[in-house]
Amino acid sequence: MKNWVRRHPYMALAFGYVIFFVFATAVWLVVSQRSLVDALISGFMYTLIYWLFAMFQLRNVRKTKRRLDEHGQFKAFIRYPESRAGSLSEIWNQGVATPDAGSIRFQPAVYDSLEPSGRPTDLKVQRVLPDRRKIIGKERKYLPAFGYLAVTLLTDGGKVELAASPDALDKLTEVVASGPA
Repeated sequence: MKNWVRRHPYMALAFGYVIFFVFATAVWLVVSQRSLVDALISGFMYTLIYWLFAMFQLRNVRKTKRRLDEHGQFKAFIRYPESRAGSLSEIWNQGVATPDAGSIRFQPAVYDSLEPSGRPTDLKVQRVLPDRRKIIGKERKYLPAFGYLAVTLLTDGGKVELAASPDALDKLTEVVASGPA
């Protein structure tokens, strides 16, 4: 189901709209003392507003992705698992990753538009471990994006975990591996 939704986001959105419309209309009929026509109109108006918000959000996500792709960048999350206990070792930091031969520049960012926040970090990557894993359980709490996989990077400063989409991880492995080892 997830793969179908990723391949057909607009159809999934339309299907969700229909289900939401039926549910909203049923709620209006049960809760209020309105006629069927009033309930249908109310259900249509509320679900139309929901649908418009969802369409704008989907459009903004695609626009941001296109902007990043033009510059060879991608949305990523990093964390430092070997840092001291009590630090932010379990928190995934959202940002924009720019892979280069043998290194990655990570610019922390906020919001869905990925507005820069703070100074970028340059990581000299010695090796990208081939194991990819799903982020589940307690780790998932700090990662707002679904469908991301995590890889471990061995850098000159220690281990760094980077989470991104599978396509972005393919690109990362290819670009970083092409540089000095």
